Amino acid sequence: MSTSQPRVLTIAPGQAFLDCLADSVLSGFPRGGGTAPSALELPRWTILLPTRRAVRELENIFLARSGGRALLLPRIRPIGDIDEDLVVPEADAEDLPDAMAPIGQLLLLTDLIDAWASATPQSRLAQEIAAAPQQAHTLARSLAEFLDGMETEEVDASRIPELYGLESAGHREAILQFLGVAREAYPARLNGLGLMSAKARRSLALRHEANRLRDTMPEMPIIAAGSTGSIPATRQLLQAIAHLPNGAVVLPGLDLGMDDASWAAVAPPHPQHALKQLLAFLGIGRGQVEALAGPGNRPRNWLASEIMRPAETSDAWRDAVASNTAVIADAMAGVELVEAGNVHDEATVIALMLRQCLDTAGRTASLVTPDRNLARRVKAALQRWDIAIDDSGGEPLIRFGGAALLNLVIDAVETDLGPESLAGLLRHPLCRFGETPEAARACASVIELALLRSGEPVPRLGHMADGLRRMWPPDVANPQRHPVLRRITREHWDAAIAHLEKLAAVLLPQTAEASSTLDAWLTRCIAACEAMAGEDLWQGASGKPLRATLDDLLRQSPLLQHCGFTRAAAILRHAMTSTILRPPGGQRLRLSILGLLEARLMRPDLVVLGGLNEGTWPGRPDAGPWLNRPMRDTLGMQQPERDIGQTAHDFVQAFGAADVKLVWSRRLDDAPAIPSRWILRLQMLLKSAGLNDRLGKDSDWPRLASSLNQPAAVIPHAMPQPRPPVAARPKKLSVTRIETLLRDPYAIYARHILDLEPVAPIAGVPDASRKGIIFHGAIGDFLMAYPLALPGHGRDELLRFGARHFEGLRDDPGVYSFWWPRFQRIAAWLAAEEIIDRPAIAQVFAEVSGALELTIAGQPFTLSCRADRVDILKDGRARISDYKTGTVPSNRQVEAGLAPQLTLQAAILEAGGFRGIGPHQVAGLAYVKLGGGDPPGEVKPLKLDGGVMAASQRHMAALMQLLHAYANPQQAYLPRIIVQNEDEALDYDHLSRFREWALAGTAP
Repeated sequence: MSTSQPRVLTIAPGQAFLDCLADSVLSGFPRGGGTAPSALELPRWTILLPTRRAVRELENIFLARSGGRALLLPRIRPIGDIDEDLVVPEADAEDLPDAMAPIGQLLLLTDLIDAWASATPQSRLAQEIAAAPQQAHTLARSLAEFLDGMETEEVDASRIPELYGLESAGHREAILQFLGVAREAYPARLNGLGLMSAKARRSLALRHEANRLRDTMPEMPIIAAGSTGSIPATRQLLQAIAHLPNGAVVLPGLDLGMDDASWAAVAPPHPQHALKQLLAFLGIGRGQVEALAGPGNRPRNWLASEIMRPAETSDAWRDAVASNTAVIADAMAGVELVEAGNVHDEATVIALMLRQCLDTAGRTASLVTPDRNLARRVKAALQRWDIAIDDSGGEPLIRFGGAALLNLVIDAVETDLGPESLAGLLRHPLCRFGETPEAARACASVIELALLRSGEPVPRLGHMADGLRRMWPPDVANPQRHPVLRRITREHWDAAIAHLEKLAAVLLPQTAEASSTLDAWLTRCIAACEAMAGEDLWQGASGKPLRATLDDLLRQSPLLQHCGFTRAAAILRHAMTSTILRPPGGQRLRLSILGLLEARLMRPDLVVLGGLNEGTWPGRPDAGPWLNRPMRDTLGMQQPERDIGQTAHDFVQAFGAADVKLVWSRRLDDAPAIPSRWILRLQMLLKSAGLNDRLGKDSDWPRLASSLNQPAAVIPHAMPQPRPPVAARPKKLSVTRIETLLRDPYAIYARHILDLEPVAPIAGVPDASRKGIIFHGAIGDFLMAYPLALPGHGRDELLRFGARHFEGLRDDPGVYSFWWPRFQRIAAWLAAEEIIDRPAIAQVFAEVSGALELTIAGQPFTLSCRADRVDILKDGRARISDYKTGTVPSNRQVEAGLAPQLTLQAAILEAGGFRGIGPHQVAGLAYVKLGGGDPPGEVKPLKLDGGVMAASQRHMAALMQLLHAYANPQQAYLPRIIVQNEDEALDYDHLSRFREWALAGTAP
């Protein structure tokens, strides 16, 4: 026999829900007579709560109430609610078919979508799936969410044909055709496998439990607390429990004070909607619901009810505020509104609030937010003070340990073993191949500097070891090799070669499209990771979850018949991303981050509600891609506004805390944002009550947050003025470095004194300097091969030399196909120019080195150069030419001595500094612009006042003066003292902090 009146109670938002529940149970609730249960009776109580977090918290509360004595706890279990599954079904559940695992559901749906696409090749969607098979997995994920929603609401998929009669767009009709997978194929395959979907099984298990309770009417106390009954099957169970002799349902935050007109107008977006539906199902009115633990904070609860007042009765606001101004002021005691400038500031503000909480011994605080990005920002901000926080949301498994290594392997294969992905993989701490972490990092550094950051085309992985082997010894002159490589020992070099060979051995087989099944791909990827990491792949906090995830995938993989690597990668990434790694249990941290459902029953000392922006909390209603609103109405499904009502209820529950702070941002990303609708309503009520100082716009928290990065006093750092000892200053510079010394002395200091050499980007596209080296090399080889007379087919010979130098670009077809045609045009132009010039030339010297020994402050100094071309004319004089593939200095710059490369070369030639040439007067200087366009090239002779030799002497005199200045220990190497292009980024600007001076207007 059931009791005639269902026993339903509520705990007001202002009460600590779980504490009140625990105290009531220890006083005998719900058993009649009011006698407290004995230590042996308490385990007979069964308490059902919405979430696992609430279960753990209630257990801790009972243990705290025991005063440290041993205590047998009640049976506390989670019951299914929106985001939680029933963990241990009661009797009869074992007779149900097993549930399909979530990953198995995705694989099965993917396979069914493949079959549908094969059966309907004329469909546009089927054609898109055929072109990109990985889309089937994306569709399967969306379809799984849709099916879960239908099964949760217990809507029979066989009713989908009812939708065909509705007026709808053409694409909706195509969707309905596709939903035949959900209507027919999916249930048939599940039935054939002897399985049920997880959501359907949960609902059936809950109904079985409800029926069992109705049939047996157990005398033991059973309490269902904290659930809103949003799932139909849950309502059935709550109904059964409410009618038990010692059963009770305890609702969270039922509004007993709302006027009847407002209660009648409660709709899905309202926080009371789910509770209203539940009471209607139970067949009772609000007046029949008792308060389990008193009214709580009456003013606050009244204010929350007014904030959520339905629009239909909003005309009552004027009278409500007018007669309750003092109540609003009382309700706002302990409530603070805070408006931050942006999300970064909001996270800092929240971190400060949580940090302040720790100043009081034993005080606890929680951030409650649906915004996971905000939660991560708050965690990062708390690291400023080395503060740990219990984040119940956890982080995706794919970010940690072996899962991150597996993701990098996938990335490497997807990018065809591209340099960037290989660099990331080599740097992962588990990519060790049995070496120590230090040895593996050393190998990765050698490979990265020698091959991946060489500024040259990166060889394919299968040829990298041979390429590295050919580069030994690394001290062979090569302007493209980083100087650090010259310090590498042969032992470390060989270790890097062996490291590459091991990497190639495990990765190259992955690129072969031999496998066509998911389990084959998984097995190969796992084997590759185990070869890299060994048993460490399964160690650490992420090891067991990773193994469980992969084992689950392997078990379910037969459900998917066809699977290429791209699809396998998407499936594996989804599995590792959807698996959440949470901190180990047992930690009792005073700070926590809670999701909305988890926070419903929790009551820390301070509650911070973050992310209160429209579109975030509440989120935007989304009916999903499958059914529009009329279709959902036809099937009897809930509209998406129901979710707004649920999050509104969570807001009200948290708003009832004694100390609560409401925080939002004026901007989200780069766009303006508005506060949540509930904040706007609260601000409206506060303005009406004359509490304009409580609106949150003038809060001190943002100012405190900004002060964290504001020093007590701004003491500008002076521009760097390094003055190294004279003995440490360079005793040799090339003529091109002289121009650097004139314009950016700090670069000379960094490169030649600190010995800092820039590192090229990983697999960077060969830049202008690389093009210059190739073009110069080809032209220089041609001129050295024919110094006296030209060959019969000059253009063909020049192209032959060019082909040799372009050979290294064959692995970079994009660059090769762009530069080689330009060189072909340049070759034709140069060959024609040579025919015109050669009659006046006795001999050509190409790529010839020269040097001039100087004495600076009593110490030797060498001025060196490498001339692109020196022509000895038949009249005994010389002409110096420099080939430029980039910007050509202007005649004015050369005249002013800011580009003295050629004039200083003339001085060296006059002094006989070029070996094999002897001293010569220089009759002309010229830059030869090699663009490869139209025209392909252009000779730009310099016209200098007084002639070449006069300009050469002036520049030498200026150079001597400059070198003597730097022989003075007081002369500093200043950054960019002559700025040619302020927007140009130079190699050492980050060290000299040039942008600080430029932005502050104090650059030299």
